This record gives sequence, structure tokens and C-alpha cells, in this order.
Amino acid sequence: MNDAAGVARAVLVQAFGAYRYDNSYVADAAAQYPNRFVAVCIVDALHRDASRMLDYWVKERGVKGLRVVTWTEPELMLDDPGLDPLWQRAAELGIPVCVLTNFHQVPRLKRVLERYETIPLALDHLGLPRLEDGPEFIHEQIIFDLARFNSFYGKFSSWTLAAVARNGEQARRDFFRRLLDSFGERRLMWGTNFPASNDRSYQGFVEYAEQQLAFLPKEERRWIFGETALSLWPVLR
Repeated sequence: MNDAAGVARAVLVQAFGAYRYDNSYVADAAAQYPNRFVAVCIVDALHRDASRMLDYWVKERGVKGLRVVTWTEPELMLDDPGLDPLWQRAAELGIPVCVLTNFHQVPRLKRVLERYETIPLALDHLGLPRLEDGPEFIHEQIIFDLARFNSFYGKFSSWTLAAVARNGEQARRDFFRRLLDSFGERRLMWGTNFPASNDRSYQGFVEYAEQQLAFLPKEERRWIFGETALSLWPVLR
């Protein structure tokens, strides 16, 4: 699948909806193919043993990142001080953290970014913004505002590309030009969201993303489609 799509290396991010806190599948896959994959795990962030659980997946199972997911019952709040031990442990372990949340929680990341500035923090799907108000994209201003934190990375997906494309070609160009002007290409990266998004094959998602962003300069695309992720997970080199 990866070979057919021309993808040599990839980050396997735990699918919360399918497997919750059992990261065995992605951990096993990364362990079996260490030259091709690294794994990012999810732990129960407010559990009293959350830091110990993270230690297990990182130290014993070889996982290289953490994903914090707010889609819980009740909803996990990103600025809850109860998460501080987990943020702190991620900082101590020196691993990147991906955040999967809905857009109304994106402003809460400000506290995390201020307190844990050594953690490379990537916002999955850019926080799932509506992207209905182009070309100004006023609703998405918080994304551009948080880009002032050097440890904050924009991680967009095929979902993001499809959402912004509904505004027309010029809006798509304007939105990504603004993203790049805010983050720079070295803090912006793309992911397929496959297989959660399944209206195309994996190869189809790669081709779709390349086509949608073909208007960008080659060097920017080189970072978005690979170099940024490699800078966060250099073991893949």
C-alpha cells in the first residue's frame, strides 16, 4: 500500500474510535517495520497512572509519540490542570504530542503551549475548523494566533483539504498561503487520515493531496509531505 503510493515512511497514529487505549496494533506494526513506521499512542489522560502508562508504551513498546484526545465522556478539557503530570512526562521523555480535539477547545492550548514549551505539539486536522468563511477565514484566526509558539505545529489532513476546497480554488490557495505565512513550511505537515477517511484508497489520498497543493513551491511541498514529520520523528531517517 505504501509502496504503491510512493510513501517510504509513515507515522502510525492510534485510532481512538477503534482501539481506545490499546495501542498494540500500531506498536506491533512499528516494531515489525522499524525502518518504515513509528507509532503514536493514546493513554487515559486523567488516570492516576497515566504517566506510568505512557512510560510503558514508550520505554517497553517503542512508541515515539503521544496523542491526547478530548473525545471522552465527559469531554476532556485541554487546559485541565489534571493533565499536567502527563504533559510533564511527555516533556521529560522528549516525545512529540498530537492533539485531537474539536475546534472550540483550540484556545485552551494556549496554557499548554505556555507551560510546556519544549514539547513539539501538533494539532490534528488543525482542530477540525468549519472552514466555511473563506476567503477571510476569521473563524480560524485562533490557529494563526497560536502559530507564534515555536513548538506548535499545524497538522492538516485530507479532511482539511476537502473542507476548504468547498470554498473554491482561490479560497484554498489563500488559506494555505496564510497557513504557510503563519507557520512556515517547517511547522506544517499533512496526514491522510486513512483509514478513518475511506472514500479513497491510501494511494488515492496521497494523489489527492498532491494535486490540491500542486500550486505551492516545490520546497514547501517537500517539507509538508515529509521533512516536517521527519524533523519530529528523526528515527525514521
